Amino acid sequence: MAEDRAARRARYFLYLLGGVFVALGFSVERVPAVADIAPALAGRICAGIGAVILAAGRFGSDRFVLRCERLLTGWF
Repeated sequence: MAEDRAARRARYFLYLLGGVFVALGFSVERVPAVADIAPALAGRICAGIGAVILAAGRFGSDRFVLRCERLLTGWF
């Protein structure tokens, strides 16, 4: 039961982190003030990283998701 709660919390963390990256990628592409100074592929690369993080949170096993959370937050 505690493992399920920890895995759920880790999934939510990955969803939030992936969503931030996707939103940042969209804003780099769409906001005119930022799009003028950002490199051409920066927004797409950032959104792609976010999509990979979201996919890891959605399709990863509980053990993988917990490892990702510990790696990204620094708790070993």
